[in-house]
Amino acid sequence: MAKGTLDTDTTIEALLQQRAQFEGWLARLDSAGDKAPPAVRAKVRSDYEGRLRGVIEELRGHATTIAEELDRHKGTQAGLDQNRRGAEEELAEAEVRHAVGEYTEDDWRRISDQSGERLGQLRGELRAVGNEIARLSEVQGLIGGPPKAAVPPPAAPAPAAPPPIAIAYVPEPEPEPEPVMEAPAPPPPRPAPKPAAAPSPAREPEITHGPPGDELAFLKSVAPEEERRPVPAPAAAQARRASNPGPSGSSVTRMSDAPATTGHAPPPGKPGAAGVAKTLKCGECGTLNRPTEWYCERCGAELAGL
Repeated sequence: MAKGTLDTDTTIEALLQQRAQFEGWLARLDSAGDKAPPAVRAKVRSDYEGRLRGVIEELRGHATTIAEELDRHKGTQAGLDQNRRGAEEELAEAEVRHAVGEYTEDDWRRISDQSGERLGQLRGELRAVGNEIARLSEVQGLIGGPPKAAVPPPAAPAPAAPPPIAIAYVPEPEPEPEPVMEAPAPPPPRPAPKPAAAPSPAREPEITHGPPGDELAFLKSVAPEEERRPVPAPAAAQARRASNPGPSGSSVTRMSDAPATTGHAPPPGKPGAAGVAKTLKCGECGTLNRPTEWYCERCGAELAGL
């Protein structure tokens, strides 16, 4: 290392020590200023701050030299690091040749000792160069910015605030909701009137023909008393028929008093009445007629008047 470089390093190191000394005095000034008037403390502070600024300015005058030295040390570090890697590769190669049998034990021991010594030297130089680079980088950072202000002493701790009083929070009661009048329920719908049942069609009474004896009993029960009277002689019947050829008023009356039926009786001689038994005997001629006949089939006498 050249003599100029050594002198520069010494000067820079001395300036750095002065800078650290002034910063320490400024930091202790506030803590030891209770015994001195404020004006005296201000005077001493101003003196230390002025001297600190002078040191910083002198260090900045060496900024170019510091930058050059920093670059030179970084180049030296790169060269040493390359030599270290080469020495490690040579040692690894010798180990492989010894493993395959090219190198004897004596050769391997000799090469290993030489490589180890060289690697140790290179690693030591790399540590020294690294330390110098770190120091110059720190100096460069210090002179690049404004001087550090004096660190004020820590203020006296403020009295501890009393613990907050816990206040229980009581929520305000919520107002009760006003009762809401419910609308009356609508009346249930009236049941729809059931449709009137359609009147079933009137069924015509079925005419059942029972045995002749039942029909005769029925006719005897509805016949008036005068029909049950004894039959007069045929001559009297002829005279009576001549005097009253049509149905008499009494016979019409008796016909209306007879029980009405829903169906109309078939006229005399209709073929539909052929199946009815002839049970009604004519009082004039004694011929048997059907109970549904009004006049005798043989003599034409009125059967209802008998």
